[in-house]
Amino acid sequence: MMTFPERTQQERRQQFYNLYLSRMYDAIDERGEWRGRGPTANFREKLWHCLPLLYAGGAAANRANAIIESLETRYCHFSPMTSMQLLLKYADRLTDAAAAKLRKYVLVSLDGAAEQRIRFPMYNDNFAALATFTLLTAGETFNKPDAFAAGETKLMQLIDVFRRRGTLMEFGSPTYTPITTHVLAEIVNHVKDERIRELALQCEARMWAEIAIHYHPTTGHFAGPYSRAYLVDSVAHPHNVHGLLHLVFGEAVSLKPIETLFPVRTKQVEHIGVETLMLPNLAWLYSGDCHCPPELEALALRKPLPFDAVATAECLPGEETAYAGEAAEHPAWSGPNTIRMTADYALGTSAGQFYDGAISDSFHAVYRTRPDVRDWTDTRAVFSRYFFNEREPGRENVYNGKASGPEMLRDEGRKFSIQHRNCALVAYRPKPYEAKRATSMKLSVVFPVHFTDVDQVWFGERRASLAGDAVEAPVPIYIEDGPVYFAFLPLAVTNAGRTSAVKLERFEEYLLLSFYNYEGPARAFEPKEAALLTNGFVVHVGSAAEHGSFESFRRHAAAGSLRDETTHQLEGYTRRIRYEHPDVTFDFAYSPRSEGVLYASVNGRPRPEPRFEATGYDAARLPL
Repeated sequence: MMTFPERTQQERRQQFYNLYLSRMYDAIDERGEWRGRGPTANFREKLWHCLPLLYAGGAAANRANAIIESLETRYCHFSPMTSMQLLLKYADRLTDAAAAKLRKYVLVSLDGAAEQRIRFPMYNDNFAALATFTLLTAGETFNKPDAFAAGETKLMQLIDVFRRRGTLMEFGSPTYTPITTHVLAEIVNHVKDERIRELALQCEARMWAEIAIHYHPTTGHFAGPYSRAYLVDSVAHPHNVHGLLHLVFGEAVSLKPIETLFPVRTKQVEHIGVETLMLPNLAWLYSGDCHCPPELEALALRKPLPFDAVATAECLPGEETAYAGEAAEHPAWSGPNTIRMTADYALGTSAGQFYDGAISDSFHAVYRTRPDVRDWTDTRAVFSRYFFNEREPGRENVYNGKASGPEMLRDEGRKFSIQHRNCALVAYRPKPYEAKRATSMKLSVVFPVHFTDVDQVWFGERRASLAGDAVEAPVPIYIEDGPVYFAFLPLAVTNAGRTSAVKLERFEEYLLLSFYNYEGPARAFEPKEAALLTNGFVVHVGSAAEHGSFESFRRHAAAGSLRDETTHQLEGYTRRIRYEHPDVTFDFAYSPRSEGVLYASVNGRPRPEPRFEATGYDAARLPL
């Protein structure tokens, strides 16, 4: 087994924990009661809070023991693992009563962790990883061979996924990719069985390979596409992944929680609450050493630019969140996630979406808004969402009668993408079961503008007003934002009744560039009618370094031709899209109802779908 330096990770853990305790020490009192700011922390977060307390020892450890002894245990996918970590790391600092409580909680959790439905792949791969750690470590510690065998089975399922795919089903998530990476690293750190540790180390290396191709060094962001992205991830504000990157790479990364969360900036997006969730989650992620192979560290931090990467993923079928008795099953799929990076920007797309696609960023870009980035507020993200009824980012929204907080900005459309370098085609259609009472239906390209605004937006040949603007017919939209340029060329945008086809809209800290399918009196769309509404865009991304000027970029982006039509035969519908441009030719055809893909080609050939491929890296070096 390879050896990895520990000293620097230990120093950064100490650094983060010192800051954490200076702010959070009294957030939970000796009776386990919440005294912090924001919503009340749950059982999971209170256990995470005990990690830095026990690490500090002394009076802090006494408080951790008092908290553990007072807590009412709850069912949770995360907490059995945290309980085992506390037992393994701090056995000499736990009271007998606290240790007994944690031990009992772990033991009663083993049957649930061993269930067959908790497996790779699953709708939350991090759940399967958490269960694997708990089963393996508890199996060894408490002499439970059946539990250990169940953990080994799950680890082998993960290995099977990595042998056939480049990433997990839960791919590229700024929230969950670092979680699964941490879990695998802790298996390496705490399981005694040498063969299992070696297999876990290989799986951890595969997670670092994924992190390496997503990390954009010049912005400091974890670039898309994302399987699961909360609002904090979509807008590219600091979150979990930046903690893991700082723990392992230190000063080589520009976004560090020790700087971005102590304190947070005005208007900075918080996930649930900084004290409630973000800081305790990071305390957990900082708790164990990771093992990034040196060549993958080099790929992450010193990748050649321009940089291209492809990694395939697979996704289980799943039932769409819908009205009772009317849910449709989305089919399973497999396909490529594609990334293009230059010094100025990173563009990523996914062939499909995670599960029902509610919080999937199948199109996502990050970029710098000035050539000399001073800090992370000189960067921006852009992503897309299909909206019914003028739902707004940054607020609570109600979907099918259920309220979701601002962290859950659902995509109410289904999307499929194909990408070649810095150009991508993103085909959308609305989810039919969101259409019971529609007053508007639109696809929005979302620019977060919390700290600075974009420089200019053009509707075709006319400069748009940044205060708000609209045009009656679909036209290309061009954006200049510092050194980076975007062109969004609309696909066929079905007119189901509207006043304007394209709008520039503002909702507080968000600028939306929207293509409307419908706007008018409340009406119901039948499922078939809604599914056959078309929307989407071709996006070109460029820069001053590549094109010289925004005007030159607009001319270049406008040089293509587009055909998008839906045909019907034998009761089946096929949407065929062809885009021809000097840079690339895309051909994409699929069923908007069943979502079966007929073909997806780039420059007349089937789109590349290598398991894993990255500029400057020999994929044959990957384990598994």
